[in-house]
Amino acid sequence: MKRLYDSVLNKSGVSIALLLLVIGFFIAQIPRFQLDASSDSLVLEGDNNLHYYQSIKKNYGSDDYLVISYQVKDNLLAPAQINHLANFRRDLQAIDQVKSVTTILDVPLFQSPPLSLIDLAAKDISIDNGNADLVLANEEFKSSPLYADNLVSKDGKTSAILVALKGNKTFENRRQKRNTMRVKKANNELSKEALAKLSAIEKQVLKDTTTQNALQDKTIAQIRTTIDKYRDNASLFLGGLPMITTDIIGYISSDLIIFSLAVIGLMTLILAIIFKGIRWVLMPIGISITGALMMTGVLGFLGWKVTIISSNFFSLLLVMTLSVMIHLVVRYRELAQNNPDLAYRTLIQNTLEQMLKPCLFTTLTTIVAFGSLLISGIRPVIDFGWMMSIGVTIALILSFVAFPMIMSFLPKPKIPQFKTELGFTHGLAKFTEKFGNHLLVVLILFIGASAVGINKLSVENRFIDYFKENTEINQGLTLIDKKLGGTIPLEIIFDGLAEDYWYDEDLRADMHKIHQYLNALDETGKVLSIDTLMQILTQANGNQAPNGFLLNVIKTQIPDSAKAYVLDPYLSEDNGQIRMVIRIRETNKNLKRAALIEKIETYISKDIGFQEGSFHTTGMLVLYNNMLQSLFASQIKTIVVVFAMIFLMFLFIFKSFSLSILALIPNILPSIFILGIMGLMNIPLDLMTITISAIAIGIGVDNAIHYIHRFKAEFAKDHDYLATMYRSHNSIGLAMFYTSITVTLGFLILALSNFIPSIYFGVFTAIAMISALLANLTLLPKLILMVKPKI
Repeated sequence: MKRLYDSVLNKSGVSIALLLLVIGFFIAQIPRFQLDASSDSLVLEGDNNLHYYQSIKKNYGSDDYLVISYQVKDNLLAPAQINHLANFRRDLQAIDQVKSVTTILDVPLFQSPPLSLIDLAAKDISIDNGNADLVLANEEFKSSPLYADNLVSKDGKTSAILVALKGNKTFENRRQKRNTMRVKKANNELSKEALAKLSAIEKQVLKDTTTQNALQDKTIAQIRTTIDKYRDNASLFLGGLPMITTDIIGYISSDLIIFSLAVIGLMTLILAIIFKGIRWVLMPIGISITGALMMTGVLGFLGWKVTIISSNFFSLLLVMTLSVMIHLVVRYRELAQNNPDLAYRTLIQNTLEQMLKPCLFTTLTTIVAFGSLLISGIRPVIDFGWMMSIGVTIALILSFVAFPMIMSFLPKPKIPQFKTELGFTHGLAKFTEKFGNHLLVVLILFIGASAVGINKLSVENRFIDYFKENTEINQGLTLIDKKLGGTIPLEIIFDGLAEDYWYDEDLRADMHKIHQYLNALDETGKVLSIDTLMQILTQANGNQAPNGFLLNVIKTQIPDSAKAYVLDPYLSEDNGQIRMVIRIRETNKNLKRAALIEKIETYISKDIGFQEGSFHTTGMLVLYNNMLQSLFASQIKTIVVVFAMIFLMFLFIFKSFSLSILALIPNILPSIFILGIMGLMNIPLDLMTITISAIAIGIGVDNAIHYIHRFKAEFAKDHDYLATMYRSHNSIGLAMFYTSITVTLGFLILALSNFIPSIYFGVFTAIAMISALLANLTLLPKLILMVKPKI
């Protein structure tokens, strides 16, 4: 290592040229950097239900459409309002990537005027066709089993406009091929050649997604521009999965830029206050920014997309790189003050040599902490673990290479005399000495309270709560959820019954019972199924359910325009399936997805008598629920694995079983406290908060390693545990305080985000950082003073 630094310092010009070449290469890859907020990032990649859901989408079409809520003050079907809606529809249809627009003007009507069974099969009535009775149509929209609380609200003042976007058959076929191959890969059914082909297809799908997202963003911007032109006669909100995806990417982009700049500004201010020197501000900030930019380029080079979970990677890397730099600067200044006559290069080299081991060990333990996310089973969480593991490695290497290079090009700085004793850290040392026993009692009480909170932890969160109330996503979702029959779809597929339905009266009765049961649940909004058609036919038949003979005659004569709404989406004789679509109300505060799915499945199997395996629940609700339920197991596995690995790392670093145990205890507490607080405040685990424990452990353990490493060095001077604690607090405690405060304030900036999970992430990580600092400057030294381990 000495030779390496001799080479770096003696040939600094060549070294800097090589370093700039590497940095330049990765920064040049930044244009390839991509964000992803698609539904793929909200499901378990290995979920067995995912492949089934994808096959259902292939058979019945995607639920990825835009919804525009169209709300009026008076009569939705007034002539002026119809004209306004027709013009709005025309302008939407004129947008290049819009495939179709469905409104109340073009859907088939069955009771306006009322039709007999014969007329129902022969006539095609709609407002567009000019043969509808508008007074009766108004009532039909509010009471129809097909349209009420679905296309039109029950009060008749809000209507849904469905906008389907054009797809790309080549892209869709490639994605389906990828999905099929992934299933085979999970079952170890792919050869080496097939695995290589899958890898190539996955890269191409990423490129396809980027192209499609760019088109989608442009289309949604055009739709929003069109909406703004028609706000004069209606209150309009845009919703739907494509819009949510686009807006989340907008939030992520905004957070990446705004909060990264805010973190940089805040760090600059803190460093200026701490060190009062331009060199000690610009060098750490410059190296931190460079490290984060390099990692951004690495992600672009590897084709990894940043998701909701990993959206704060840039800010994280900024503060983590700065943490290493602060330790180097503090140590250099300390050595320079204690040895003012030492040669400049010797000071630099001594700083690097003395800080290499603790910084290397802290980086390794941080990698272990983030590496624990790899066992989560959730693809975006796994990717986040890899990103941060690579990122902290880059931070360490860049810091230890760039620091000596830059310092060697600058003249030796004059280090003014400064007090190494900081009132805060010295006060903590005094507190530990005098009130350490009281501290242990208080901590036991905190642990007890945290245990109560952890026992109350839940994963039942509402997607709508991810967004502030003043955002269009929240307002649009709320309106659609309350007025237009719910948002997140749940589907029930019955296999092998399609053909029997037309002949089996008992089967039709069972389907009716299930439909009515689902419709009566508090959590459900609109329920649509083949029974919806039966209800319409019953109305047309004088409230008498038609028999099998009539049904078989009618089904062949229903106009295609009506089939597209009442038959094809809910019964497929080609696949033998009967399909029910239930929209779930996300605004229901008592919604518990897992319990709801189990309740529905129990009713169908136990109360109605369908055998398990003859029907399947699927849809985004099921996939999202599967992912959420896996968070509990993932959190437990993550914490257990990370502590086991870190304990082994401590054994390797400290070569002492007792000291390793003592170092581990304080770093368990921040995770326990955070999870306890979340439980007590009824804040559920989600895709972002699940990563807080790993981050808290990874950064918190750094403090323990630095403290014990310095404690061992100071202890060798006089073998006095108490005096060593004071000296450690007044030396390494200083750097620990500076880095922790910088990291904490950096994370707190995220509290200003529009994205609620980012707010929780920032606030709870900040709390974890302060908890880790206090634990390592109070509990850790108290335990050392009590146990007096062999050092």
